[in-house]
Amino acid sequence: MWWWWVLVVVNTILVAWLIHLAFFTRWRGPWYWLRWCGLVVEVWLERLTWDKRLNNYDLSAKPSYDYCGIEATPTEKDLELPKPLITDRHEDEMCMCGVDRGGRVFVARIGRLTKRRASILLYLRDQQGQVYTLPNQPDTSQVNVSSDGGWRGSGLALIPVEAMRCWRIKFNGLMRRGWREQYVTEGGNADEHDDEDDNDPNNNNIVEVRLDLLWRGMAAPVELWEGTSLRLLAHTLAQRPFTSLPALRSEQGDGYEHWGSIHGTVTLDNDSPVIWHLRGPRRHRWGLSPSGGGGLQTYTYFNNGDLLCLRGHFSTHDSTLSTRAGYLLRAAGDLLPVTWTDLDPRQHPSHPTLASRPHHLLLKFTAGGQLYETWHQLGERMPFYTGDPWVTSHDLHPTTVASSHSYGWGITLFSRGYTDLCPVPERESLPTLTVPRIDLQDDIDGVPLVVTLDDPRCRSVDLVGGKGASLAYLMAYKELLDPDQEEYEVPPGLVVTAAAWQRQLQAHPDLLQAVRAVRQAATLSQPASLRDACGRAVEVCSSTKVCVEVVEALVEAAEDHWDDLNTCSLAVRSSGCSEDGEEASAAGQNETFLGVRGRERLLAALASCWASVFSFHSVEYRRQRGQDVECGVGVVVQEMVRAEAAGVVFTADPTTGSPATITITANYGLGESVVSGSSEPDTVVVKRGWRGNLKLLSVSKGAKTTKCVLKDDGGTEEVEVGETWRQGEVLDRRAALKLARVADYVQEAFGGPRDIEFALAQGGGVHLLQSRAITTLDDWNDWELTHEQDAAILTDHELLTRANTGEVLPGSTTPLSLSVMPYVLDRGFQRDLNRATWPMKTFLSPHHVRLCPSFATQVFLNMLEVQYRHIEGPEVNVTNQAIDLAVYGRLVTKEQYLEWGLERHGKASLKTRALFFLTILTDMAANTSRYKRCLHKFGEYNIGSERAITAASLYAEISRRIPELMESAQTHEYTSRISSLTQTIAFIMLAEGKKALSEANTSDMATLLSSCTGVESADVPAALKELACVLSENEEVDEFLGMTAEEASVWLQSHPGHLGHTFRAFIHRHGHRCVREVDFGALSWRLEPHCLVHTLQVMARQLDTTTTQQQQQQKETVKRETSLEDIFTTLRSPLSQRTKKALKFVLPMCRRAVVQREATKSILTKTIDGLREGYRNLGQLMVREGRLPSPDLVFFLKHSELGQLVDSPSPALIAKARRRQKLLPQLNDLKFPEVSIGLPSKVSDSDDDGGVFRTEDEAGRRTMVMVGTPVCHGKVTAQARVVTKLQDAIHIQSGEVLITTSTDVGWTPYFPLLSGVVTEIGGLISHGAVVAREYGLPCLVGVSSATVLINTGDRILLDASKGTLTVLPHQEYQTQQQQ
Repeated sequence: MWWWWVLVVVNTILVAWLIHLAFFTRWRGPWYWLRWCGLVVEVWLERLTWDKRLNNYDLSAKPSYDYCGIEATPTEKDLELPKPLITDRHEDEMCMCGVDRGGRVFVARIGRLTKRRASILLYLRDQQGQVYTLPNQPDTSQVNVSSDGGWRGSGLALIPVEAMRCWRIKFNGLMRRGWREQYVTEGGNADEHDDEDDNDPNNNNIVEVRLDLLWRGMAAPVELWEGTSLRLLAHTLAQRPFTSLPALRSEQGDGYEHWGSIHGTVTLDNDSPVIWHLRGPRRHRWGLSPSGGGGLQTYTYFNNGDLLCLRGHFSTHDSTLSTRAGYLLRAAGDLLPVTWTDLDPRQHPSHPTLASRPHHLLLKFTAGGQLYETWHQLGERMPFYTGDPWVTSHDLHPTTVASSHSYGWGITLFSRGYTDLCPVPERESLPTLTVPRIDLQDDIDGVPLVVTLDDPRCRSVDLVGGKGASLAYLMAYKELLDPDQEEYEVPPGLVVTAAAWQRQLQAHPDLLQAVRAVRQAATLSQPASLRDACGRAVEVCSSTKVCVEVVEALVEAAEDHWDDLNTCSLAVRSSGCSEDGEEASAAGQNETFLGVRGRERLLAALASCWASVFSFHSVEYRRQRGQDVECGVGVVVQEMVRAEAAGVVFTADPTTGSPATITITANYGLGESVVSGSSEPDTVVVKRGWRGNLKLLSVSKGAKTTKCVLKDDGGTEEVEVGETWRQGEVLDRRAALKLARVADYVQEAFGGPRDIEFALAQGGGVHLLQSRAITTLDDWNDWELTHEQDAAILTDHELLTRANTGEVLPGSTTPLSLSVMPYVLDRGFQRDLNRATWPMKTFLSPHHVRLCPSFATQVFLNMLEVQYRHIEGPEVNVTNQAIDLAVYGRLVTKEQYLEWGLERHGKASLKTRALFFLTILTDMAANTSRYKRCLHKFGEYNIGSERAITAASLYAEISRRIPELMESAQTHEYTSRISSLTQTIAFIMLAEGKKALSEANTSDMATLLSSCTGVESADVPAALKELACVLSENEEVDEFLGMTAEEASVWLQSHPGHLGHTFRAFIHRHGHRCVREVDFGALSWRLEPHCLVHTLQVMARQLDTTTTQQQQQQKETVKRETSLEDIFTTLRSPLSQRTKKALKFVLPMCRRAVVQREATKSILTKTIDGLREGYRNLGQLMVREGRLPSPDLVFFLKHSELGQLVDSPSPALIAKARRRQKLLPQLNDLKFPEVSIGLPSKVSDSDDDGGVFRTEDEAGRRTMVMVGTPVCHGKVTAQARVVTKLQDAIHIQSGEVLITTSTDVGWTPYFPLLSGVVTEIGGLISHGAVVAREYGLPCLVGVSSATVLINTGDRILLDASKGTLTVLPHQEYQTQQQQ
């Protein structure tokens, strides 16, 4: 039976082998697929347990502010923060990439590591193909990077501005032309040579580069694991039987990718700045650093706006084990995970078995059920290594991509484990110094009154102020110097803490009262009162004796430091807690006393330092920066250095920020003469190489007429410098290089450029007296401020127009409005779009504004997203023309535009059309009830901001009310869409089946729209005219006409009679209207009635010259709705009986839709006005609390920035708001084409004269004729009044024809004075057209360059029936006037 046992053993082995193949190997047999199916279910169930971290916005009609889309959600904000580094193997990587069609490439990568280390890559390729890399390439390791937790190092900074919205990319440093294959080790000490880096043959290729770039999101972010298909994840896990999904996530890290545009200026080799506009992904990944194995990542931006990511990774131990993932993000916003791809790591150079490097990749993948083929042409390779020491080798390739559906550009990255010996010498960062936590609020009794500079508690800014803390850091870093580094000293000393100042206030109530008076005066914004309060506080503080507790603590500590206070010269300097910070230095704002000797003089100097904090210029400095005027203050007491020379060192150029030079200003004696500017010092410039090698570059001798020296009996004095010393140099070469080396060490210790005060003692010893950050290096320039709130432009053929937005938001829009209104309108657009598209979408993506993007602070409409979404084909038809005339007043659609629309959205499916038609019917039936509900809720809208006590509570209330603004805007969007649709249907009926609209059709449409009555906007001039008539009949009219607008406003509002009642009723009904009424920064008539009252005065004077009968006729002029039969008799288009019947059905709906659209717009404006008042009150409260210097600055801060200021002061934000306010006038003057393709480019007044032709009459006189679209028939000959800004409208005279760019409700009061209206932009439904039709004024819209070609006073013939505007010769005008 032995053979039976052999058979059993063999069968057992065979079964075990089969089980091993099925469950524990990658053999793709039946059991593999069975396991794969089980894993698909397992992964799906696992995903259900994950909390949604991205795109988790609330789609409901009443969301909370945190999830409504104005800002990123709390979880999205958390994802944008730097992640904790648990072990030395963990990395927190932020990478930004961008490409364009011209061949430009940008890659910036910062991987944060522990112990102040980082892996930093910066790669540029310009349009000529020239590559720029960091000088230490291919190495990326850096030490002594900033310890603030952000992504900074080597002059590169990736700074979050708004989570998931905007990032700032700054670089100012040295880069190398070209790239290197191998790392070149450092050789020799360049300080001893005439030129730096003699061993580096590429030294001439080191150039200065400056980047000022902004990144803006242009799609929804994609989570690395959420964006991977279930199929590919299951395949990955099926290859690894003992690996779970959480283990795989831990192994490969966590993170997300977010595609966006990179736009800004690039300055190469001190050349002129060049504007770059790139597109690409931003990747944030954290977790264990990749170690070993290899992989491939390819990112592609397609010309049609599609975005592709493919990535693969193979294992270190078994290269056949691979992970593959990817997604296709469509331009329309759909995320399609890649469900299959032939990407195989063994086919790529990252695989160890591949002998040669390919020049192209051919990849196939499936996404959204469609197969795609992509061909990647690999550009020039750039190698680099990551890890410290090197762990991974990478090859970066710019790529040109051809696909089965489009073409594009991208970046491909090959990676593989690095196993050789790292050639980079091992370097260590200086440690991060800890700061003990000290609470001055709750435990004031336990806080020391005096601390020494070597005490770790002295590093707390809240305890000792900025100056004292920086000296403590300098003292601590001195102890960490290596033996081969240049030594420096910090004079011994101590700091009287902020707790001592608090103790002084508690001991002297009169002093406390004087200080509180300064705070109260600072909130009044009255310089005289503040100056008086400051003078009183300084006087009281200087004359008040230092309390006993502080005296005892100070004297005891001083006697421990110095043997005899009567013989030791001390420097006593104030150290404000808001001084010498990262955002504001406050240098020279508070007092310093030098050469102090003796106990009494020391105490007097202490009191004077405290008092100087409340001097007028010091308080005003803090007030203007939103800092607490009643700030904490410490006082530094240090031993004086008898300096032979002293001055200031800037470790980066103080003007340009260039790190290539170290600038030293020095004079003989003490540094006071340099700091105060009393004597012109020498200026020494030291050149810094990329390896830190230093070379003396230049010495500029100053006059050095005087110097500051210590007096024998205490104090200082200015003495003249001898002629011989004046002609000499304060610092020789050796001293300058020594100072530069010390300054370089201090910069490394603090992790950024510094402004350092120094003194050279006898024998050449370097003493450091102060170190502060150079606060101007990260200042926003004008270009950045102009484009900070730009929306990302998805493609180079994006169609943007100012036709509609240019009417309601002419010129520049305030930053506050840009931070709210585009997102409010876009949310409604996306919600409406989601319910009208099949399959219906269940997510909201506010990361990229699709409906109304902004550029250079001006708001546009995206035609591809709005106008060309639901189109029938690539041929221009009547529907397209009807929309053009309604929006632009002229035909603009081209076949190319329609092709781009089809490329993005495709031809609408039958299900989508049916769903769209169903939503239209639903809206038509529901709009009336929606309007009534909206009127009931917002008709008397007031958020009660006047009852707010604190800025924080009012800001929270405004934030809570913003979703109500969204509700109001959504209702207006519903009615606007139905209004546009019904007008389009009417146009199609008028065309009677023709392929194009005729001039008669356009004229007839104007006739049909002229029959509308009860339009809200048109009621404004009627009510105003009635008010003017009541005013003209009042016996006090002459007194009213003699008043100023301000006096007349007060008089009308307080008038007890019928006139006052009529005026107050007008303000109650229409007071929320104004020019630019959707901009929070505008002033409504309710808040600022002066302009309205001035118009009333003009109208009253006009009525004063008319007869009583004429006045009665004007009051009784009421427009009545024309019957349908009467309308049909005036139409020029030949219509069949069937069409007339259809028009009888459609026209009432069209009228009702126009009325509802204007009514809901008025309600929306009232909601905005309620929030506008809230923001104004918020500004007043923030001024009262010392958070803002001026209440108007709220409109030059984003809503999120206001929240930051409410939480904590920020001088940088205040400075930024002031810069924005200063830029507003020139931004208002920017003009853009009516339709822009791609990035808008500003135009001059003479760039567009389309629609203009010149003719000659029989007498040979040349006349200019302009063509527009008639929106209200009529013919008038009159004088022209050209007005481009509303403030100039006060010059309008009765009977003139208004020539302007566009109008909104703010212009309405002037319509009763006009005899005709001509606008450059606008359509059949624009404000000017609606009001002109209501009052029968001849009106043309879409007349290009009218404000440029016509001058005020020109005689013109406006023939709105023919659609022409003629400039008449003077003689012809006189003849027509006589006729």
